[in-house]
Amino acid sequence: MQAEVEITGLGQAGEGVGRHEGLVLFVPGAVPGDRCLVEWEHGRKRMARARLLQVTQPSPDRVAPRCPAFGVCGGCQLQAIGYDRELSEKRRIVEDALRRIGHIDVRVPPTIGSGEAYGYRAKVSWPIRQGREEPRIGLFAQESHSVVEQDSCDVLAPPLRRLPELLRQGMRDLSLTAWDGRSGLLRHAVARRARTGEVILTLVATAPEPRLAQLAERLMAAMPELRGVALSLHDGQGNRVLGGPAQMLAGEGEIEETILGLRFRVGPTSFFQVHPAAAERLFATVLAWAGAGEGREALDLYTGVGVLALLLQRAGYQVRGIEYDEEAVSFARRNAQLNALAASFVPGDAQEADMPVPRALLTLDPPRGGAPRLAERLAADGPERVIYVSCDPATLARDAATLVAGGYSVGRVQPFDLFPRTAHVETVAEFLR
Repeated sequence: MQAEVEITGLGQAGEGVGRHEGLVLFVPGAVPGDRCLVEWEHGRKRMARARLLQVTQPSPDRVAPRCPAFGVCGGCQLQAIGYDRELSEKRRIVEDALRRIGHIDVRVPPTIGSGEAYGYRAKVSWPIRQGREEPRIGLFAQESHSVVEQDSCDVLAPPLRRLPELLRQGMRDLSLTAWDGRSGLLRHAVARRARTGEVILTLVATAPEPRLAQLAERLMAAMPELRGVALSLHDGQGNRVLGGPAQMLAGEGEIEETILGLRFRVGPTSFFQVHPAAAERLFATVLAWAGAGEGREALDLYTGVGVLALLLQRAGYQVRGIEYDEEAVSFARRNAQLNALAASFVPGDAQEADMPVPRALLTLDPPRGGAPRLAERLAADGPERVIYVSCDPATLARDAATLVAGGYSVGRVQPFDLFPRTAHVETVAEFLR
């Protein structure tokens, strides 16, 4: 079926949203304000995914994408939208999720922008797949596991853009095979750049292979910023990127990042925000909301390498951090020593750990699935204040509803754009007992 529709907003995956005779249509590639001819074949009773056939009247917020792979590559969804409109749509997505999923009517202020819409991304995971003649290294196509190669990716920090071609050349020279879905040696390459300029790379392979150490040495010789190359083994099926614990092939096993004046050592598989400059704005907001610690206790869940916990410790709180990944706990403890701060860190599942909850403050930064069991526990017996850092508005809204039902009120909500040109939006929400 075909129809001309007006695009009135964005969905959480970055697709344009329009309506036709009561049917909600999700249109990849469409921009709010466009009038479009679209086509769809099936869908649920009240919604369907449609294909963009023609933009009959472009939106005033439509811009020319910078990347020639836009629309095919799945790395960015919003390069055809002016940045001001991108920020306003991300605010609306957060507000709509809280109202529609959480049944919470709260005013959400404008999204705090990143300051850098391109050249910002400090971490990337490239799939490596066997092509007809040679390995293909790039990003997955939209809604596909086929790899889109490109000469340069404008959202990546510039030094990282050189690595795919260096990897391709090294694999050719050393006759290293790529994963084809069933067999092959190399599956992924995961790279991170710190603002110090240091780069660390993790190769994900199906088996140990002596030539991988040769590849690592070649890469480090060709790229002076590359401080170390690690290996993670993954010989199973599925979409998981990393496999077992990283082992060094060459060079150093960590690099150093800075956030708001504190130093953080991170390893090849450590979680760390992909846009450190924008993340500083987010952490500064959390600190402002938390206020001076004055010796009060705080608990930081999903603490990672200890960034927020150590910032709160510096602000005067007595902080304990809990993190599932024991390697991250080790880095957090070392980072406390590096910054002469006394926060303590223990391994554990934040949703299951038997932990005393402080009366003053609890902070959490869970993965995309949120923390539903933890929200239930906090609703029953939580602290005076919870500050929740979320990377998914839908799961934030779900957990917020649980907290509100348990006696919390929503204090403040603030969206941040840590992933410009993509559909991702980060949010900080405050809940008061």
